[in-house]
Amino acid sequence: MEEWGYKELREYVGEVFSNSINDGLNALEAGGRCLYEFANVIEEGDTEKTIFYISVANLQINSGILSSRIYEVVDNIIKSFDFDTIVDELGITDAKDLSLRIESLKTKMQSVEVIG
Repeated sequence: MEEWGYKELREYVGEVFSNSINDGLNALEAGGRCLYEFANVIEEGDTEKTIFYISVANLQINSGILSSRIYEVVDNIIKSFDFDTIVDELGITDAKDLSLRIESLKTKMQSVEVIG
């Protein structure tokens, strides 16, 4: 993860999502805009992809819904998450934060409406 810092990427995803909502989009559309805006970031590597999708999933769930596309990717991330690999790239503090966010999503994803 050279171009983006962990917190920087999470914050920027949140900013694009919030701006999209403020522009009149709903949470599904805001997630779609984030996918478009961050297409290159998602392709940079697994760590960036994980941070992006975990961030968007949390933002959508906090709005009461989750797109099926985001759900499928996050479900795969949860199943294959390897803490040791993430620690090597992010460092222990950010890796722990990301791990906690992923654990939190496991529960939240079971009680949210998945659409699309």
